[in-house]
Amino acid sequence: MKVLKLKVGVSIHKDGEWYVAIDAVTGVASQGKSVDETLKNFQEAFELWFENAEEWEKERALKKRKTGSLS
Repeated sequence: MKVLKLKVGVSIHKDGEWYVAIDAVTGVASQGKSVDETLKNFQEAFELWFENAEEWEKERALKKRKTGSLS
């Protein structure tokens, strides 16, 4: 089994009663009533994205992280 360790750049902001977390590279987002809940929900959402993403999507995300380019 291959283990892959990724650092994901998540930005969190408050929108009314909710905290919102988003990864600009993949577009994965989640929300919660607290920062901790939001990060927990984001981790679950990101894991689901990664499990279901096509290989080209994963490669594109890794390339964008390495180069810092979001285009």
